[in-house]
Amino acid sequence: MRRDEYFEKLLEVIEELKIEAEEKPIIVEGKRDVESLEKLGVEGTFIIIAKTPIYLIADELVRKRVKEVILLTDFDRRGRMLAKAIIEEFRHRGIKVNTKIRHEIFIYTNSGIRDIESLFSYVNKRLF
Repeated sequence: MRRDEYFEKLLEVIEELKIEAEEKPIIVEGKRDVESLEKLGVEGTFIIIAKTPIYLIADELVRKRVKEVILLTDFDRRGRMLAKAIIEEFRHRGIKVNTKIRHEIFIYTNSGIRDIESLFSYVNKRLF
């Protein structure tokens, strides 16, 4: 796949995220991740996990009867470890964790970003 094809696919993934976010909360690490996603036009419920234990977030989601979330942790070691812990805890609680979009962002940026907060600038640089 050529570089421009990867970028087109990335834009498609972002459009898919916008649609999915209408119904499912998005799990991110920090507020700069939220800002980046909002600049890309993603609207929805964002859950920032920076300083909250995962089990408390899971408790709240169960209480609110949330069935599925979109996981967008960073692509660094810490983000991968968080993703693994979240997936384990949430699935144990019966909450489906959508990791597809996170995976596709990683692939279609060609590993060019390490975190979600960089996504807007990555896209913006290639558009203009």
